[in-house]
Amino acid sequence: MNVGPGPVALLSGAVFAIGVFGLACRRDAWGVLISLDVLILASVIAFAGFTATGGGRSAPPQGEVVALAGVVVCVVQTLVGASLIALLHRRRETLDLDAYDAPEAETR
Repeated sequence: MNVGPGPVALLSGAVFAIGVFGLACRRDAWGVLISLDVLILASVIAFAGFTATGGGRSAPPQGEVVALAGVVVCVVQTLVGASLIALLHRRRETLDLDAYDAPEAETR
């Protein structure tokens, strides 16, 4: 069964819309981080899907290689973001992003 570029674009657009909705509606740092990961994975779906529906040519699998690199970037972003969120949580004792706008109160 062959899938054309239309369903791939529809799936990628739906995943991207879910990521944008999560980014706009979430107030905690973990939710924003996961929404950013969903946005990156939407582009990975599009790139790998459009390369796989390349018209039946026997080209080298460039899309899969770049998609793997995108997934690796997404994992690295998640690890770095999680460590920064853990540091912010330790310092401010909250995950609410609105609390990070205010200057830190003196505790002395």
